[in-house]
Amino acid sequence: MHGRAVVVAGLVWGVGGLPLRAQVMEFVDAGRGPVAVFLPTGYDGSERLPLVLGLHGYSQTAQDVEAYLNLVEQVESQRFIYALPQGFDDLVGNPFWDATDACCDFFNADPDDSGYLRGLIEVIQGQYAIDDASIHAMGYSNGGFMAFRMACDHSDLIASVVSLAGRSYLEPLDCSPAEPVHVLHLSGTADTVIAYDGGCILACYPSAPDTVLDWALFNGCDATSRPFGGPYDLDLLVPGEETTARIYDEHCVDHVIAELWTMRGTDHGPVFYDPGAGEGPADNRLAPLAVAWMLSHRKATCAADLTGDGQADSDDFFLFLDAFTSGDAGICDLDGDGDCDAADFFAYLDLFTGC
Repeated sequence: MHGRAVVVAGLVWGVGGLPLRAQVMEFVDAGRGPVAVFLPTGYDGSERLPLVLGLHGYSQTAQDVEAYLNLVEQVESQRFIYALPQGFDDLVGNPFWDATDACCDFFNADPDDSGYLRGLIEVIQGQYAIDDASIHAMGYSNGGFMAFRMACDHSDLIASVVSLAGRSYLEPLDCSPAEPVHVLHLSGTADTVIAYDGGCILACYPSAPDTVLDWALFNGCDATSRPFGGPYDLDLLVPGEETTARIYDEHCVDHVIAELWTMRGTDHGPVFYDPGAGEGPADNRLAPLAVAWMLSHRKATCAADLTGDGQADSDDFFLFLDAFTSGDAGICDLDGDGDCDAADFFAYLDLFTGC
Protein backbone atom coordinates (compact mmCIF):
# COMPACT_ATOMS: atom_id res chain seq x y z
CA MET A 1 0.00 0.00 0.00
CA HIS A 2 1.43 3.31 -1.06
CA GLY A 3 -1.03 5.97 0.10
CA ARG A 4 -1.34 9.62 -0.76
CA ALA A 5 -0.28 12.40 1.56
CA VAL A 6 -2.73 13.89 4.05
CA VAL A 7 -1.97 17.56 4.63
CA VAL A 8 -4.06 19.95 6.72
CA ALA A 9 -3.13 23.64 7.06
CA GLY A 10 0.56 22.97 6.63
CA LEU A 11 0.54 20.15 9.19
CA VAL A 12 0.13 16.45 8.71
CA TRP A 13 -2.42 14.91 11.06
CA GLY A 14 -1.68 11.46 12.37
CA VAL A 15 -3.89 8.77 13.78
CA GLY A 16 -5.93 10.09 16.71
CA GLY A 17 -5.62 13.70 15.56
CA LEU A 18 -2.02 14.22 16.63
CA PRO A 19 -0.43 17.01 14.54
CA LEU A 20 2.86 15.85 13.06
CA ARG A 21 5.09 18.68 11.91
CA ALA A 22 6.02 17.78 8.36
CA GLN A 23 4.91 18.80 4.92
CA VAL A 24 4.23 15.40 3.38
CA MET A 25 3.07 12.09 4.85
CA GLU A 26 2.49 8.93 2.83
CA PHE A 27 1.89 5.30 3.78
CA VAL A 28 3.50 1.97 2.98
CA ASP A 29 2.46 -1.52 4.02
CA ALA A 30 4.94 -4.32 4.75
CA GLY A 31 2.28 -6.80 5.80
CA ARG A 32 0.99 -5.36 9.07
CA GLY A 33 -1.02 -2.40 7.87
CA PRO A 34 -0.13 1.18 6.93
CA VAL A 35 3.06 2.77 8.24
CA ALA A 36 3.47 6.54 8.08
CA VAL A 37 6.42 7.74 5.99
CA PHE A 38 7.42 11.41 6.12
CA LEU A 39 9.13 13.15 3.21
CA PRO A 40 10.72 16.57 2.75
CA THR A 41 8.70 19.07 0.75
CA GLY A 42 9.35 18.79 -2.96
CA TYR A 43 10.73 15.25 -2.80
CA ASP A 44 10.40 13.82 -6.31
CA GLY A 45 12.53 10.67 -6.17
CA SER A 46 15.47 12.15 -8.07
CA GLU A 47 17.61 12.41 -4.94
CA ARG A 48 18.64 9.46 -2.79
CA LEU A 49 17.85 10.33 0.81
CA PRO A 50 18.75 8.70 4.14
CA LEU A 51 16.11 6.62 5.91
CA VAL A 52 15.42 6.74 9.66
CA LEU A 53 13.11 4.38 11.55
CA GLY A 54 11.57 5.71 14.78
CA LEU A 55 10.85 2.88 17.25
CA HIS A 56 8.39 3.32 20.11
CA GLY A 57 8.68 2.12 23.68
CA TYR A 58 6.55 -0.47 25.46
CA SER A 59 2.89 0.62 25.66
CA GLN A 60 3.57 3.54 23.30
CA THR A 61 2.13 3.96 19.83
CA ALA A 62 4.11 5.20 16.85
CA GLN A 63 2.43 8.59 17.33
CA ASP A 64 3.39 8.62 21.02
CA VAL A 65 7.10 8.18 20.35
CA GLU A 66 7.03 10.87 17.69
CA ALA A 67 5.29 13.25 20.10
CA TYR A 68 8.11 12.47 22.55
CA LEU A 69 11.16 12.57 20.25
CA ASN A 70 9.93 15.11 17.68
CA LEU A 71 12.07 13.84 14.84
CA VAL A 72 9.54 14.92 12.21
CA GLU A 73 10.59 18.52 12.74
CA GLN A 74 14.01 17.58 11.30
CA VAL A 75 12.75 15.96 8.08
CA GLU A 76 12.65 19.24 6.20
CA SER A 77 15.85 20.84 7.48
CA GLN A 78 18.08 17.74 7.48
CA ARG A 79 16.47 16.06 4.42
CA PHE A 80 15.75 12.44 5.16
CA ILE A 81 12.85 10.01 4.95
CA TYR A 82 11.32 9.03 8.28
CA ALA A 83 9.19 5.96 8.96
CA LEU A 84 7.14 5.31 12.11
CA PRO A 85 6.21 1.61 12.43
CA GLN A 86 4.29 0.09 15.31
CA GLY A 87 4.60 -3.28 17.02
CA PHE A 88 1.77 -5.70 17.78
CA ASP A 89 -0.41 -5.21 20.86
CA ASP A 90 0.16 -7.73 23.65
CA LEU A 91 -2.61 -9.45 25.64
CA VAL A 92 -3.27 -6.35 27.74
CA GLY A 93 -3.32 -4.05 24.71
CA ASN A 94 0.16 -2.56 24.96
CA PRO A 95 2.17 -2.19 21.75
CA PHE A 96 5.59 -3.82 22.04
CA TRP A 97 8.66 -5.00 20.16
CA ASP A 98 10.09 -8.48 20.70
CA ALA A 99 13.59 -7.07 20.89
CA THR A 100 15.80 -9.12 23.22
CA ASP A 101 15.23 -11.82 25.81
CA ALA A 102 14.92 -9.03 28.40
CA CYS A 103 12.39 -6.79 26.65
CA CYS A 104 9.50 -6.84 25.99
CA ASP A 105 7.51 -9.89 24.86
CA PHE A 106 5.85 -10.40 28.26
CA PHE A 107 3.29 -12.95 27.01
CA ASN A 108 5.56 -15.05 24.76
CA ALA A 109 3.82 -14.07 21.52
CA ASP A 110 7.15 -14.38 19.68
CA PRO A 111 6.46 -12.09 16.69
CA ASP A 112 9.25 -11.75 14.14
CA ASP A 113 9.68 -8.01 14.62
CA SER A 114 13.26 -8.09 13.41
CA GLY A 115 12.20 -9.68 10.13
CA TYR A 116 9.20 -7.35 9.82
CA LEU A 117 11.31 -4.21 10.21
CA ARG A 118 13.84 -5.43 7.67
CA GLY A 119 10.95 -6.13 5.31
CA LEU A 120 9.60 -2.64 5.94
CA ILE A 121 12.97 -1.12 5.06
CA GLU A 122 13.04 -3.15 1.85
CA VAL A 123 9.52 -2.03 0.93
CA ILE A 124 10.55 1.60 1.46
CA GLN A 125 13.70 1.03 -0.62
CA GLY A 126 11.49 -0.29 -3.40
CA GLN A 127 9.14 2.71 -3.38
CA TYR A 128 11.50 5.61 -2.68
CA ALA A 129 15.04 6.59 -3.64
CA ILE A 130 16.97 5.61 -0.50
CA ASP A 131 20.66 6.16 0.16
CA ASP A 132 21.48 2.54 0.97
CA ALA A 133 24.59 3.56 2.91
CA SER A 134 22.49 5.76 5.23
CA ILE A 135 19.78 3.64 6.88
CA HIS A 136 19.33 4.23 10.62
CA ALA A 137 17.14 3.36 13.59
CA MET A 138 16.39 5.43 16.68
CA GLY A 139 14.40 3.95 19.54
CA TYR A 140 13.23 4.80 23.03
CA SER A 141 13.12 2.22 25.86
CA ASN A 142 11.71 -1.00 24.30
CA GLY A 143 12.36 0.71 20.94
CA GLY A 144 15.95 1.30 22.04
CA PHE A 145 16.29 -2.43 22.69
CA MET A 146 14.79 -3.01 19.22
CA ALA A 147 17.26 -0.63 17.59
CA PHE A 148 20.10 -2.71 19.03
CA ARG A 149 18.37 -5.90 17.84
CA MET A 150 18.28 -4.49 14.30
CA ALA A 151 22.00 -3.74 14.52
CA CYS A 152 22.66 -7.31 15.70
CA ASP A 153 20.52 -8.99 13.05
CA HIS A 154 20.85 -6.66 10.06
CA SER A 155 24.29 -5.11 10.24
CA ASP A 156 24.53 -5.42 6.46
CA LEU A 157 21.66 -2.94 6.19
CA ILE A 158 21.82 -0.67 9.24
CA ALA A 159 24.45 2.07 9.25
CA SER A 160 23.81 3.43 12.74
CA VAL A 161 21.48 3.21 15.73
CA VAL A 162 20.59 5.64 18.47
CA SER A 163 19.20 3.98 21.59
CA LEU A 164 17.63 6.06 24.35
CA ALA A 165 17.13 4.03 27.57
CA GLY A 166 17.41 0.70 25.75
CA ARG A 167 20.02 -2.06 25.84
CA SER A 168 21.62 -4.78 23.77
CA TYR A 169 21.90 -8.39 24.95
CA LEU A 170 23.49 -9.29 28.28
CA GLU A 171 25.48 -12.06 26.57
CA PRO A 172 27.54 -10.65 23.70
CA LEU A 173 27.41 -14.06 21.96
CA ASP A 174 23.64 -13.56 21.48
CA CYS A 175 24.48 -10.75 19.07
CA SER A 176 26.49 -11.55 15.96
CA PRO A 177 26.74 -8.55 13.63
CA ALA A 178 28.40 -9.46 10.35
CA GLU A 179 29.51 -5.85 9.81
CA PRO A 180 30.29 -2.93 12.12
CA VAL A 181 27.44 -0.57 13.05
CA HIS A 182 27.78 2.94 14.48
CA VAL A 183 26.19 3.13 17.94
CA LEU A 184 25.06 6.07 20.06
CA HIS A 185 23.57 5.07 23.40
CA LEU A 186 21.96 7.53 25.85
CA SER A 187 21.13 6.48 29.40
CA GLY A 188 20.16 8.30 32.58
CA THR A 189 21.86 7.55 35.87
CA ALA A 190 18.55 8.00 37.77
CA ASP A 191 16.57 5.68 35.47
CA THR A 192 14.62 3.25 37.68
CA VAL A 193 12.99 1.42 34.74
CA ILE A 194 16.08 0.52 32.69
CA ALA A 195 18.83 0.95 35.25
CA TYR A 196 22.07 2.58 34.17
CA ASP A 197 24.08 -0.15 35.92
CA GLY A 198 22.02 -3.00 34.49
CA GLY A 199 19.15 -5.08 35.81
CA CYS A 200 16.50 -7.66 34.90
CA ILE A 201 13.02 -7.68 33.33
CA LEU A 202 12.11 -10.93 31.57
CA ALA A 203 15.82 -11.67 31.60
CA CYS A 204 18.78 -9.55 32.61
CA TYR A 205 20.29 -6.74 30.57
CA PRO A 206 23.77 -5.15 30.76
CA SER A 207 24.76 -1.77 32.09
CA ALA A 208 24.88 1.18 29.73
CA PRO A 209 28.71 1.27 29.73
CA ASP A 210 28.92 -2.49 29.09
CA THR A 211 26.45 -2.24 26.21
CA VAL A 212 28.58 0.37 24.47
CA LEU A 213 31.82 -1.48 25.22
CA ASP A 214 30.34 -4.65 23.67
CA TRP A 215 29.51 -2.70 20.52
CA ALA A 216 32.94 -1.10 20.44
CA LEU A 217 34.43 -4.59 20.49
CA PHE A 218 31.99 -5.78 17.80
CA ASN A 219 33.28 -2.86 15.72
CA GLY A 220 36.89 -3.89 16.29
CA CYS A 221 37.73 -0.82 18.39
CA ASP A 222 40.23 -0.70 21.21
CA ALA A 223 38.59 -1.27 24.60
CA THR A 224 39.42 2.23 25.84
CA SER A 225 37.10 5.20 25.47
CA ARG A 226 37.82 8.90 25.72
CA PRO A 227 35.75 12.05 26.37
CA PHE A 228 34.31 13.39 23.15
CA GLY A 229 32.10 16.42 22.58
CA GLY A 230 29.61 17.86 25.01
CA PRO A 231 28.73 18.39 27.71
CA TYR A 232 25.11 18.87 26.64
CA ASP A 233 22.07 20.33 28.33
CA LEU A 234 19.47 17.92 26.95
CA ASP A 235 17.01 17.25 29.78
CA LEU A 236 14.88 20.32 30.48
CA LEU A 237 14.07 18.96 33.96
CA VAL A 238 17.70 18.63 35.10
CA PRO A 239 19.62 21.89 35.68
CA GLY A 240 22.84 22.49 33.77
CA GLU A 241 24.75 20.40 31.28
CA GLU A 242 23.85 16.96 32.62
CA THR A 243 25.00 14.88 29.62
CA THR A 244 28.63 13.87 29.08
CA ALA A 245 29.93 11.85 26.14
CA ARG A 246 32.60 9.21 25.67
CA ILE A 247 33.64 7.56 22.42
CA TYR A 248 35.41 4.39 21.33
CA ASP A 249 37.13 5.30 18.09
CA GLU A 250 40.64 3.84 18.11
CA HIS A 251 41.49 1.22 15.47
CA CYS A 252 37.81 0.53 14.70
CA VAL A 253 36.97 -1.41 11.53
CA ASP A 254 36.15 1.09 8.76
CA HIS A 255 36.20 3.86 11.41
CA VAL A 256 32.83 2.66 12.78
CA ILE A 257 32.53 3.99 16.33
CA ALA A 258 30.50 3.58 19.53
CA GLU A 259 29.48 6.41 21.85
CA LEU A 260 27.93 6.58 25.33
CA TRP A 261 26.12 9.73 26.42
CA THR A 262 25.56 9.58 30.20
CA MET A 263 22.74 11.78 31.51
CA ARG A 264 23.50 12.54 35.18
CA GLY A 265 20.37 12.71 37.34
CA THR A 266 18.04 11.89 34.45
CA ASP A 267 15.26 9.34 34.82
CA HIS A 268 13.52 7.09 32.27
CA GLY A 269 11.58 9.92 30.65
CA PRO A 270 13.89 12.89 30.15
CA VAL A 271 12.18 15.93 28.67
CA PHE A 272 13.93 17.11 25.52
CA TYR A 273 11.24 19.29 23.98
CA ASP A 274 9.41 22.47 24.91
CA PRO A 275 6.89 23.43 22.22
CA GLY A 276 6.93 27.06 23.29
CA ALA A 277 3.92 29.22 24.08
CA GLY A 278 2.15 31.66 21.82
CA GLU A 279 4.70 33.13 19.44
CA GLY A 280 7.65 31.75 21.41
CA PRO A 281 9.92 29.33 19.54
CA ALA A 282 10.00 25.61 20.30
CA ASP A 283 13.04 24.27 22.14
CA ASN A 284 14.06 20.90 20.70
CA ARG A 285 17.20 19.68 22.50
CA LEU A 286 17.82 16.08 21.37
CA ALA A 287 16.26 15.60 17.94
CA PRO A 288 18.57 17.91 15.94
CA LEU A 289 21.67 16.36 17.52
CA ALA A 290 20.45 12.77 17.17
CA VAL A 291 19.44 13.13 13.52
CA ALA A 292 22.67 14.94 12.60
CA TRP A 293 24.62 12.18 14.36
CA MET A 294 22.84 9.44 12.43
CA LEU A 295 23.16 11.11 9.05
CA SER A 296 26.89 11.68 9.58
CA HIS A 297 27.51 8.03 10.49
CA ARG A 298 27.08 6.14 7.25
CA LYS A 299 28.02 2.70 6.09
CA ALA A 300 31.59 2.50 4.86
CA THR A 301 31.40 2.58 1.08
CA CYS A 302 33.77 1.10 -1.43
CA ALA A 303 35.75 3.49 -3.61
CA ALA A 304 34.52 1.50 -6.62
CA ASP A 305 30.92 2.53 -5.83
CA LEU A 306 30.55 5.27 -8.46
CA THR A 307 26.75 5.43 -8.38
CA GLY A 308 26.60 6.07 -4.63
CA ASP A 309 24.12 3.30 -3.87
CA GLY A 310 26.31 1.69 -1.22
CA GLN A 311 27.58 -1.21 -3.30
CA ALA A 312 29.98 -1.89 -6.16
CA ASP A 313 28.15 -3.76 -8.92
CA SER A 314 27.79 -3.96 -12.69
CA ASP A 315 26.27 -0.46 -12.85
CA ASP A 316 29.48 0.96 -11.39
CA PHE A 317 31.72 -1.14 -13.65
CA PHE A 318 29.95 -0.06 -16.83
CA LEU A 319 29.89 3.56 -15.67
CA PHE A 320 33.66 3.41 -15.27
CA LEU A 321 34.04 1.61 -18.60
CA ASP A 322 32.00 4.28 -20.40
CA ALA A 323 34.10 7.00 -18.79
CA PHE A 324 37.30 5.17 -19.68
CA THR A 325 36.39 4.71 -23.37
CA SER A 326 35.19 8.31 -23.68
CA GLY A 327 38.20 9.73 -21.86
CA ASP A 328 36.16 11.29 -19.04
CA ALA A 329 39.04 11.99 -16.67
CA GLY A 330 36.64 13.29 -14.02
CA ILE A 331 35.63 9.68 -13.37
CA CYS A 332 38.36 7.41 -14.63
CA ASP A 333 41.59 9.29 -13.83
CA LEU A 334 42.31 7.50 -10.57
CA ASP A 335 46.01 8.26 -10.38
CA GLY A 336 45.57 11.99 -11.00
CA ASP A 337 47.85 12.26 -14.02
CA GLY A 338 45.17 13.87 -16.18
CA ASP A 339 44.65 10.86 -18.46
CA CYS A 340 42.52 7.72 -18.55
CA ASP A 341 45.02 4.97 -19.22
CA ALA A 342 45.82 1.36 -18.40
CA ALA A 343 47.06 2.24 -14.93
CA ASP A 344 43.64 3.72 -14.09
CA PHE A 345 41.83 0.71 -15.55
CA PHE A 346 43.77 -1.80 -13.47
CA ALA A 347 43.51 0.41 -10.39
CA TYR A 348 39.74 0.39 -10.74
CA LEU A 349 39.72 -3.39 -11.18
CA ASP A 350 41.66 -3.71 -7.91
CA LEU A 351 39.12 -1.49 -6.15
CA PHE A 352 36.17 -3.34 -7.63
CA THR A 353 37.39 -6.82 -6.77
CA GLY A 354 38.33 -5.65 -3.26
CA CYS A 355 34.77 -4.58 -2.39
